[in-house]
Amino acid sequence: MLNKLQVFINKHALIILLIYALIARIFIALLYNNISIFPDSQDYIVLGNLLSQFNIENYAGNRTPGYSLLIAIANNSLLVTIFFQLCLGVLSTYFLFDFSLRKTKNKTTAFWITFITTSFLHFLFYEFAILTETLTVFLVIFSFWIIENYKLFMAETSKKYYLLLSIILSWLYLTKPLFIYFSLGFALFYLVKHFRSNLKHTILKSMLVILIPFLTYFSWNNFNKKNIGYFTNTYYFGINLAQTATSFFDKAPDEDALIRDIFTRKRDSIAAFAPKKLPMSVWFAYDELIEKTELSPQDLSAELGRISKTLFKEHPDLYAKQVFKSFYLFFGNADSMKWNYKKFANSKAKILFGLFWSQIQKHILILFNILFIIFSLKTLFLFFKTKCKVFNFNLFIVCIVFSGALAQALVAFGSNSRFAFPFLPLIVYFVVINFLDLKSKYFT
Repeated sequence: MLNKLQVFINKHALIILLIYALIARIFIALLYNNISIFPDSQDYIVLGNLLSQFNIENYAGNRTPGYSLLIAIANNSLLVTIFFQLCLGVLSTYFLFDFSLRKTKNKTTAFWITFITTSFLHFLFYEFAILTETLTVFLVIFSFWIIENYKLFMAETSKKYYLLLSIILSWLYLTKPLFIYFSLGFALFYLVKHFRSNLKHTILKSMLVILIPFLTYFSWNNFNKKNIGYFTNTYYFGINLAQTATSFFDKAPDEDALIRDIFTRKRDSIAAFAPKKLPMSVWFAYDELIEKTELSPQDLSAELGRISKTLFKEHPDLYAKQVFKSFYLFFGNADSMKWNYKKFANSKAKILFGLFWSQIQKHILILFNILFIIFSLKTLFLFFKTKCKVFNFNLFIVCIVFSGALAQALVAFGSNSRFAFPFLPLIVYFVVINFLDLKSKYFT
């Protein structure tokens, strides 16, 4: 029976996955019948409207425009945006399978990597939300597909493909600013890998990958500098830093007493009555801070950022403790799922989906994350054991995921497991191939 299943999968793997992807999305659309709107969504919708009018001259700097561009292309229709996201989900299925097949040379393995990834409910439900995650995960998968399909780690690869990757990574940055590190990570990895070969071409290709993302970064930040007076991706950055400093914000100096005292009073109240919402303390204090300080949202965020940076410098031990906590939460599942659970069109489906996610898939997600960490440590151990000579794709995945985990931990506290979502396909791929490698060595 199992042999017949394997033969069938080998023969029709991609067709099965694409049909499965379509049926799963239609099934959820019928049972859920809802567009998920969250507090973040409105900013993207507003910017989408401005982009469609070609009028962002005085934009307040709430968000980067990568995701809002998708809304604008959809003519600001949220229904059409969701349709585009469902299409991106199906495309992600195709590119993940093709990437996995090219890497493993095994259709069955590629099938199960793709099937497992796209069967997680949060992978599917993000496609029904006006949030960046579906576009972000597509761009991550597509980037890795470009790297593998065009052999970008090979020294003889044409320069035009590095430029293609650079364009995709620029869109990725504009969708999720955290991912500005991705282009730098690839460039450094490539530079070190080929440092002893043709140095001129190695540096040129590394610079090509960095070129457009960093031009985009400086262009967008300068645009915000012109509009709101601050060189920043979004004006929320200072608020993000304040969230990271939440646990020790009371140590701010007396010259910042007004902001400090309002913030810490709200924080202590939330810690007593709703401790799970502690990372959102700054948002609970936001309206009062605006009222009492009489600052604009942009200026308030800048002040919060300034105070937080000072706290990081003066209390590195407390900052390091918070970074470690956020790094740990990155591999958790506390805020992985985004859906309007109470708005399900079908009440029985709501219960079944809720139980399936909370009782089964959340634990499987944690298991994959734990196994990823274990196999990553093994990969790093072997890398150092070979005196840092083996720069393979596995090591690159470890570097990219761990760098992402560290980057978000340095600047964000709250919804940390959401930051991990775009890495899900890489984590599943990495765990499956390492598990099969372990199985072939010790259990056959």
